[in-house]
Amino acid sequence: MDLKQYEYYRTDLGVLYLADCLTIMPMLEPVDLVVADPFYGSSGRDGSVHLNRDNIIGNRMSSDSLIWFVRSYSKELFRLLKHDSHCYIFSDWRKFKDIQIAFETNGWELRSLIVWDKGNGMGEYWRSTHEFVLFFTKRKPRKLNSGGCMNVLRERPTRGKKKLHDYEKPASLLEKFITASSHKGDTALDPFAGSGTAAVVCERLNRKWIGIEIEEKYCEIAAKRIEKERSQLKLF
Repeated sequence: MDLKQYEYYRTDLGVLYLADCLTIMPMLEPVDLVVADPFYGSSGRDGSVHLNRDNIIGNRMSSDSLIWFVRSYSKELFRLLKHDSHCYIFSDWRKFKDIQIAFETNGWELRSLIVWDKGNGMGEYWRSTHEFVLFFTKRKPRKLNSGGCMNVLRERPTRGKKKLHDYEKPASLLEKFITASSHKGDTALDPFAGSGTAAVVCERLNRKWIGIEIEEKYCEIAAKRIEKERSQLKLF
């Protein structure tokens, strides 16, 4: 297989692939950072399984199905990430333990559970105003560029017309992770690129990037966002 056949968009800093991340990652070279926002698998509470080994449908699955999928991609991430580098994985309160278990079976170590405080939330009872970011490393990671950081981060969610993906995360939040865990010229991998927020931040911070997105409509949105960001950067 040739990576070129999956290439959707390219800049001088990065490339966006239209494909399943499990297809692309085995063909990639090592990277310096992973920032990933996979589907959480928790939007349904009835245990419905919408997953098999050939296709992933929707955002509902049992814990066993989620662990199988997370083990599959975390194994490739472990191979790809350089030995002293950092990995950030978004999750929620229902599924973060499943993600931790799946990653740890592939050799990862959970160093911190970061809380993203969104400031407000939805729900009938105790409203969830936060999501989690699991901070994984291998055995001997380097320190954060900014030294010790607090693990509760308050950033407003992306809302309204600015929101281009159902699960889009604010650029200001991703910028904290990318700044803390990489240097100019390093390569960051986002295997669930969505609307391209991580790539946009990398362009802004002069990091190389690799994005992988399985849906073409979001590849198109991401490419337009990145191009717009590059045009704005040229003005300064």
